Amino acid sequence: MKFKYLLLGVVLLCCLNSCKKGSQAPKPIVTIVGKWFITKQSSELYYNGAEISSFTKTNFTSVDFVEYYGDGSGYFSKYSTTGPSLTEFTYTLKNTSLTQFTGGDNTAGTPETITSLTISSLSIHAESQVPDPNNSGQIDNEIDDYTYTR
Repeated sequence: MKFKYLLLGVVLLCCLNSCKKGSQAPKPIVTIVGKWFITKQSSELYYNGAEISSFTKTNFTSVDFVEYYGDGSGYFSKYSTTGPSLTEFTYTLKNTSLTQFTGGDNTAGTPETITSLTISSLSIHAESQVPDPNNSGQIDNEIDDYTYTR
């Protein structure tokens, strides 16, 4: 009788030991492709190394977003008093270097750097030269940092 219990115990242990453990879910692929809602924009304007203006904006609506498609195209949507304003663009992406082209000109794009990219958040840093809004003929350096969420 003891032998039967011992044999039954060994069989049960073997059965329990042979059960497969649950495999881990595959990690989702982190990609820029998709719709990103802007949550914060910080801008600074410099002339000859001196800051002349800055602002931070966080009051965005559900129509303030950018959408990237896998084929290298996308569009910006921005709130305006007459409704959403849409701008189409194309883009190239190499590592963290993102270049966006608007207006059908695929030769002169806006270079940007992806400073952070996760499944649910995206941060982009951009520097460009822009005409000064108050001084004709003056060129300023503009630095923009954008934060997005899905």
